[in-house]
Amino acid sequence: MFFNSLCFLIIFLCFCLSVPSTYAADETESANYAFANYLGSGIYRTSGQNATVVNMPFSYQVERDDGIDLKLRLPVSVGFFDFEINDIPDDGIPTTLDTLSFVPGVEFDYLYNDQLTITPYFDLGWAGNLTTGSDTAVYSSGISALYELSGGAFDPLWVNRLYYAGYYTFDANNIEGYAAFQTGFDLGFPNRFDVLGRSIQPTLFAVSYWYFVDLTFDAPGSQDVSISSSYEVGFTFASEKPIGYSFLTLDRLGVGYRFGKDFYAWHLLFDLPI
Repeated sequence: MFFNSLCFLIIFLCFCLSVPSTYAADETESANYAFANYLGSGIYRTSGQNATVVNMPFSYQVERDDGIDLKLRLPVSVGFFDFEINDIPDDGIPTTLDTLSFVPGVEFDYLYNDQLTITPYFDLGWAGNLTTGSDTAVYSSGISALYELSGGAFDPLWVNRLYYAGYYTFDANNIEGYAAFQTGFDLGFPNRFDVLGRSIQPTLFAVSYWYFVDLTFDAPGSQDVSISSSYEVGFTFASEKPIGYSFLTLDRLGVGYRFGKDFYAWHLLFDLPI
């Protein structure tokens, strides 16, 4: 059953990679905020974007006896237009939301052996621009391989992911999507420290992204930015035990910087950044 699902997922991804994004002739807006869950957890901003998006990675872990753990993905994202973090001292935190998304999904963690975990996922949800009343359907699927390398106290982790994400905007009949392969390493420091009874390990990470279908950002007043590759580096503080309760737990807290041609982003990270 599990491997049949993997085969279906691979066939679906191959189909998605072969279908380019299409746009309506009368495009009224870009809904890049709909991709917030896949562009990075936390606060996401690009050089051409007018939206700052905060991702809250809600999830619920379901333990099973067959060696395949099930996770319900329940991420919620909220966004603000024309808002900068450095505006907070003068203007405070915005009191109204400009964008909102809820893209639930299901994730299977299959422990292939003591070092390798295979993780496919499927998402389907909604995103909306609350200022214009625009509704958007968001969908995504992908598969990941997490390999724990031999590195003693450094706990090196090698992660590879292949995924597709897309959206359909109902009022403008816009369809946009992108497909990516990413690979990266997370390396921990051997020196840990305790916070509130939990062992915390500092880590450094680096990751590369290749987009089979280019990722396009709407840049108001100028030419849209399309990128075919990008890179990210950063650091995190990883907790030995999840912090939080029930469906809201955090494994890490960190900062990442992603960059490419005519593109950059800062991330405030709440989970594994690769």
